[in-house]
Amino acid sequence: MWQRRPQRAFKRAPKVVAAGLGLGLIASLSLVGTSAVATPSGSSNSAALALPTEAVSPPTDGLIAGYRFDQTTGSTIANTVTGGAPATVENAADSQWTGSSLKFTGGGKNSNANWVRLPNDLLKDSGSATVVTEVKIDASMKNTYNFLWNIGSTGTNEYYFASVRDGIRTAITTTSGGGEVNARGGSLEADRWYNLTSVIDGSAGTISLFLDGEFISKTPTTLKPSSVTNQTLNTIGRAPYPDPHLKGEVSAFSVYDRALTASEIKTVSEFTAQPHADSFTAVAQALLDSIKPLKLDDTVTVLPDYNGQIVWDSSEAGIEIGQDGRTAAVALPESGQDPVLTSLTATATVRGIQATIDVPVTLVPQAAATDDYGYLMVHFVEDSQGYAEKIYLDISRGNNAEQWDPLNSGKPILASDLGTTGIRDPYVTYNPETGTYYIIATDLRVFGGDNGSGNCTSWCHWSSQGSTKLNIWESTDLVTWSEQRQIDLATNLAGDKVAELGMAWAPEATWVPDYYGAGKGAFVLYWSSNMYANDNPGHTGSSYSRILWGATPDFTAGSYEYGGVFIDHDGNTIDTTMTQVGDTTYRVTKDNTFGKGLYMEFTTDAQWWLASANWTEIQDKIGANWSGNNPGGVEGPAIFKKHNEDTWYLYVDVIPTVGYRPMVSQDLADGWEPFVSPDFYMAPSTKHGGIIGLTKAQYNTVRQADAVSAVNTVLDPIALEASDTAADLEAALPATTQVNTAYDRGTASLPLFWDLSGLELGVPGDYEITGTVQSIGANLNDWVGKDGDTKWDAADRVPFSSTAITVTTTVSIAAAPVVPVPVEKTELQSAIDLAEALDQSLYTADTWGPLARELAAALGVHADADASQAQVDSATAALLLAHANLKKVADEAPGDGETPGEGGGDGETPGTGQKPDSEKPGSEEPGSEEPGDTTGKENGDGGATTTKPGSSNESADDLAKTGTNGLPFLAAALGLILLGAGAVRYQVRRNL
Repeated sequence: MWQRRPQRAFKRAPKVVAAGLGLGLIASLSLVGTSAVATPSGSSNSAALALPTEAVSPPTDGLIAGYRFDQTTGSTIANTVTGGAPATVENAADSQWTGSSLKFTGGGKNSNANWVRLPNDLLKDSGSATVVTEVKIDASMKNTYNFLWNIGSTGTNEYYFASVRDGIRTAITTTSGGGEVNARGGSLEADRWYNLTSVIDGSAGTISLFLDGEFISKTPTTLKPSSVTNQTLNTIGRAPYPDPHLKGEVSAFSVYDRALTASEIKTVSEFTAQPHADSFTAVAQALLDSIKPLKLDDTVTVLPDYNGQIVWDSSEAGIEIGQDGRTAAVALPESGQDPVLTSLTATATVRGIQATIDVPVTLVPQAAATDDYGYLMVHFVEDSQGYAEKIYLDISRGNNAEQWDPLNSGKPILASDLGTTGIRDPYVTYNPETGTYYIIATDLRVFGGDNGSGNCTSWCHWSSQGSTKLNIWESTDLVTWSEQRQIDLATNLAGDKVAELGMAWAPEATWVPDYYGAGKGAFVLYWSSNMYANDNPGHTGSSYSRILWGATPDFTAGSYEYGGVFIDHDGNTIDTTMTQVGDTTYRVTKDNTFGKGLYMEFTTDAQWWLASANWTEIQDKIGANWSGNNPGGVEGPAIFKKHNEDTWYLYVDVIPTVGYRPMVSQDLADGWEPFVSPDFYMAPSTKHGGIIGLTKAQYNTVRQADAVSAVNTVLDPIALEASDTAADLEAALPATTQVNTAYDRGTASLPLFWDLSGLELGVPGDYEITGTVQSIGANLNDWVGKDGDTKWDAADRVPFSSTAITVTTTVSIAAAPVVPVPVEKTELQSAIDLAEALDQSLYTADTWGPLARELAAALGVHADADASQAQVDSATAALLLAHANLKKVADEAPGDGETPGEGGGDGETPGTGQKPDSEKPGSEEPGSEEPGDTTGKENGDGGATTTKPGSSNESADDLAKTGTNGLPFLAAALGLILLGAGAVRYQVRRNL
C-alpha cells in the first residue's frame, strides 16, 4: 500500500536568470514579477527567463589573441586585439561559415578537413595562460582521440592542449604523452554549446579546467606555457599526433598571457554564450525531461546533479535540502511501514537559462540491519603524473548501484610498499566460512616504476619479466584493513616454483563451497599471464597471455596452490570476471587478438575452472559503443547483481583514462546492452576493479567510518597517580571520539588507537599523547623509504597513513603521596629532662652557656609539630654533647680535708696523692664493691651502702656532687647518636 505525505505550504521566490546575456524574449511569454515564464506546449514544466539586460564585456587585460567566428566568407580571421596577428583557416570553404561559427568538417589526419592555424609563439615567453573556446562537438568526437586546440608544433614531445573526448581534459607536457599533466572533467553532450577554459597558473603551479564558467578540476604542475619551447604550429582542430581532425563548431577562441580569476572566467563564459542563447532553453528543457523519478532509501542522500546542471528544492516536511542544492536529509518511514509518495523540485541551469520541474519521489521504508543494501567498489586510478596506482574505495549512494561516492575524499585507502609498489586491477571477495574479506590486486606500477632496460622496456618488460605476485589485504569489517602481504602465483603448496610466468594481472576469485570436500571451501583464483617453457627461465621469445587458475582458502603462501590453464584461445586473453546464477556460471573476458573485445560465455559444469568444462559464447564486442565502436577500447569488466532484482550490471573500463561505463542485463542469457542514463554518476578515471553487495549494517559502518575531521581535536585531560597501572591508564583513556562524516551525513563515534610510546607510567609529569581515529582513512595508504626516498625501489620502505585523523589529550601523572612517618621525640625529651634537672650553680659559666642554648633549641624542636626526625636527632645530640662538656665549679680545697692532695688523709696529715685501696677500680678489700654490683654491701663503717656513679640510683645532683657528671654514659650515648643519627634510640635513665 502506498501513501502520499501531505505537503506543507510552500512558495517559491521568482528566479532571476540569464542575466547579462542580452537575450530577446521567446514566444508565448507571460510576465511574472520581474521575470518571464515560458510554458512549452504539452508540458507541465516551466522555464523562467530574465528580461533583457545589459550585455557583459569580457576582460581585455592580458588578452593576446581573440577570434570571433562570426563571418560568412573567407579564410582569414581577424584578431580583436589591436595589432594582433590574424588566424587562418586551412582548407577553408564559404560553406563552413554559419554567420556565428565555423564548422569543422572532421576527417583523417591526411584528409582535406579544415582546421585553424594560429600565430606562432603565442605563449613562448608566458609563465601563465588562459585559453578559452566556445565549442559544439559532433558525437564522433566523444569516442575519438582529438585535440580541440594545440600550442606546440608538429612534434609530439612538448605541447599544451585540450581534448573533448569523453572525459574532457586539458594537459601540458614536455616528455610526450607519458608526461602529460592533466586536469580532467566529465563528458560533453554532442550538439550543444560549451565554454571550455584551460588555465595554467605559473605562480600557483597548477593547471585547471573550467566548463561553462564553473571550476571542474585542478592538478599541480611545474610546467608553464613557456616550457613548450617550439610553438611553430599552434592550431584549432588539428593534433600533432595522427588523430582525426575536429568535427563540430567553434564560435569564439581567446588566449590570455595570464591566469584569469574564477569570476573573470565566468564573465567570459557568459559573453561567449550570447550568440547561442536561444539554444540553451531547449537544452534546459531536454535536461529536465530526462530526469527520472527518484527513490530515496537513505537518510542522507546526494541527489543527482546531472553534471552540475541541476539543483533541488523541497516543500516536503520530511526532506530538507542542504545549501549545496544536492544533499537531502530525509525522514524515511520506519521499517515495515508503507512507502510514501511525494515530490521535489528540480531546477536546471544551462548557461544562465533556468527551468524547473516537479519530480515524483518515493520515500522507501528504512532497511533492517541484515537487509541487502548498498554496494562497495574497489578500483584504482590512472594518473601519468601522480603515484595513483593504489587502492580506492567508492560506496553507492544508498541502495542505488548507478551513483557512487568516493570514500576518503577520493584519496587512496591502501598503498603497496612491496614488490613494484604499484597496485592495479584490484578485486574484493569474501570467505563465508571465516567472515573475512580480501582485496587482491596486480603487483604492477606503470608510472614511476621499473620500466625495464635494453630492448625490452615498458609493456614488454612488464609482461615477460613482471611480478607474478599477488597483493593481498584482509578485513572483517571493510573499514580496517591488514598490513599488506604477497604470495607468488607460480608456486605449489610447498612454495616451489612450478610454472614460468611473465606476469600476474587482473586477479579475481570465486568462492567454491566444497572445493576440498563437504563443508571445506576455497577460492578459485584466476588471472592473466604470459607463459613460457619450464626450460626458459629468461622468458625469451614470443608468448601470449592466457587465463590461469589456482586455489586457496585464505590467500596465504602456505595454503595456495597453482592449478593450471583456465582459458587458452591461442591469442592474448586477459581480464576475466565471473558471476553465477543457480548452476550456471557466466564469465566475461577480453580478447586482444581476434577483434572480439569483451565477450561472454557460460557453462553448467560444476568444476568450471577445469580445462574439461564446456563453455558456450553468448556475445562479443561488449561495451564497444563506449569507445567509438572499437572493441579493443574497453577492458577490465566488473560484473555484479542488483539487490533483490533480476538485473545485472557490467562496468567496462574505457581505456586509457576515461574509466568505467555501465552495461546492463535483465537476463544474462540475452547478453548486455549499454546503460545510458543522465543521472549515472561515477568519479572520472574510476578504473578496473570489483563490486560487492553490502547489508544495511555494513553500509552504515562504512559510511560512519568515512570521516573528514574530528569534532574535537583536543580531548579532556586525564589525571593519574604514579602508582597507577597500565590497566588504569587504559580505563581512563577515551576509547572513542566523535567525528564529522563525509557528504554531510552528520557525526559518528569511532574507535581511537592511542600512541603511548612517549608516556612513562610511574614517572610524574604531563604527557601529551596522540590518538588516531580508526576511520577508513587511517589505513596504510602511503610509504616512505630511507632518508625520505619515494622512488619505487627505495630501501627500507615504511608504510604510513597520509589521511589519518588524530586527536590529542594530556595525561598528568602526579607524584605518589608522601606517607608521614611519626617523629620519635622520646630521646629528646629524656635529654631535656636531664638538662633541666641540673643545678646551674654547680657548673662553670663557660660550659653552662652552651648547655642553656642547646636546651632552648631542643625545647623549640620538641614543640615544633613539623620538625623532622633528623632535626630531632640533631637537637638531641647537640644537647647531650653540651651536657657532656659541663665542668663543675672548683672546690675551695682539693679532697675532703683542708690539706691539698688526694686520698683519704685524716684531715690533718697532708695527703699522699693516692686513692685508698678501697676506691681503686677492681679492689676486693672489705668495703669494696664488685664491678656492676648495684645492691651495695656493709663495710667496716657500720654497713653504710655505696652506689657507683652512673647507676640507676644516682641522681643528677649526686652526679654533680661526685664530680663524675655521668660522663661515661653521656659519652657512649653521644657517640652512638653521631654514628647513626636516628638509627638507634637512647633512653637516658634518671635516678628518681
